[in-house]
Amino acid sequence: MRNKATMVVAATAALGLALSGCQQDNKDSAGVDSDKANEEIAGLPSVDYQKADYDEIADGGTLTYPMTEIPASLNYYHADGAHVDNNNIYGTSLGGPVKIKDDGSWEVDKNYAESVEIASEDPLVIDVKLNKDAVWEDGTPIDVEDYKAFWQTRDGKHDEYEVASTKGYEDIESIEAGDDKHNVKVTFKTPNIDWPNYIGASVPNEITEDPDTFNKDYAKKVLPSNGPFKAEKVDNKSGVITMVKNDKWWGQEPKLDKVIFKVVSQAQQAQAYANKEIDLVDIGTDGDSYETAGKREDGEIYKSQGMQWTHVTMNAEKGALKEQEVRDAVGHAINREAIAQAAIGPVEAPVTLVNNVTFMPGQDGYQDNTEGSLDFDPEAAKKILDDAGWKAGDDGIRAKDGEKLKFNIVVPADTASNAQRAEQIMKDLNEIGFKIKIETVPVAAYFADHVLNGNFDMATFTWEGTAFPISSGSNLFYPAESEQNHSKISSDAIGEKFKAATKTLDPAESKKLANEGDAEVLKLKPLIPFYPTPYVWGVKNDIMNLGPRQLETPDWTSIGFKK
Repeated sequence: MRNKATMVVAATAALGLALSGCQQDNKDSAGVDSDKANEEIAGLPSVDYQKADYDEIADGGTLTYPMTEIPASLNYYHADGAHVDNNNIYGTSLGGPVKIKDDGSWEVDKNYAESVEIASEDPLVIDVKLNKDAVWEDGTPIDVEDYKAFWQTRDGKHDEYEVASTKGYEDIESIEAGDDKHNVKVTFKTPNIDWPNYIGASVPNEITEDPDTFNKDYAKKVLPSNGPFKAEKVDNKSGVITMVKNDKWWGQEPKLDKVIFKVVSQAQQAQAYANKEIDLVDIGTDGDSYETAGKREDGEIYKSQGMQWTHVTMNAEKGALKEQEVRDAVGHAINREAIAQAAIGPVEAPVTLVNNVTFMPGQDGYQDNTEGSLDFDPEAAKKILDDAGWKAGDDGIRAKDGEKLKFNIVVPADTASNAQRAEQIMKDLNEIGFKIKIETVPVAAYFADHVLNGNFDMATFTWEGTAFPISSGSNLFYPAESEQNHSKISSDAIGEKFKAATKTLDPAESKKLANEGDAEVLKLKPLIPFYPTPYVWGVKNDIMNLGPRQLETPDWTSIGFKK
């Protein structure tokens, strides 16, 4: 399993997972029955695709998989590389000792490890016996040196490595060889409830032992494979990454000959799928795309529970957004129900709101932690601003001490659904005395030049969670200087609760503490969560074992075309 940080979903395959259809007036929005919707979401399958046994799949063939752009960095483990497009690419070529089952639990992946066991609880020691046949694409054996070097890039002590997250890895005291170099002993200095997420090594030590090699050399080329496919070519000019069979792969032979990842703008993906230029499309919540994809006569629509959730992040280093009262007012001013109804309704899926930023609806541990602070109430929002001294001027814009509530929402070009969501936010905030403008930037610059370097006031995009949200998800909110905390604010209470939740090995207690930390995040309001998006895909109807899945690790050796 690839050790994922929580992933950004924008300027990626799911950039358009946003508001679709016309902007809704507040007075026309229908209420969202979240309890009912949560039950309906739980009723969606955790995976949805045509299932077939290995021997029912034809040998050979090329599958064309869309991506919105070649990511800014192709090093998935670099701070600029935690994108869904990279996740899709490396799903074909990287693996580790643990894989996720369709119910969200984990099991040992025998391709990479013979066994994974808790050798001691105090201190926590994990004993991993590697599959001795496992090698990198050049034939070099995967061993303890790879594990040790990969951990040290993310242990929190080596700032020269530009990584997306150190969460979890910084809790490790040592990684050492046991009986031989294929026996990896991982000792934690503090227990970690999500320890299965931190016992892999997805990059060979030849890369991770040198900061310059790690930071720079794989920005434009694909990391070495330890899976069934490897990169044959990265064509930046035509926007194509070609993956072919890895001749050093020791496991079950993949059925497909090639997987081609092809750049298609989000706005064009559904039409490209309908035109049979690509074999699948992640529809997201775009109603027009849903209708277009549904017209393909040799295609099917599949829906599963999802792990993606939309929001607007506020940069608390920007003017008045530093003030808690201003963020509190934003929480009451935005009509989340209108946004959710417009976004999810067109794809005929359950509509609900995200009231927890750690666990997603349908995931064990989810509960509402908002305590009413995100209820749509413009009058309450106005009163909060009045009491905080933000008074409306002759132009209708609120100001205090010469500073006005004027901000931009940055959105990527050619993503109408994202822009429409921003328009609803703009409309709602302008009605209570803000002056919000939409700043449209090129897709390629959206993250690289704006979100990742703090060059924005507000930004609305999508996060994707993981099967291990307690330790990895908190990285979005703590500490303030975390690479993935784009609001740049946090609190000691958030850190204390999530650290305690991570340290206990009692699952029930861990979820309880994580929810207490989650409540502190929602009290601070570094962002306003909107709605969870089910996974909605169009897939060519002779493709087996590929489709939307909430958490399950896909087996790319058994994905292919029906005989």
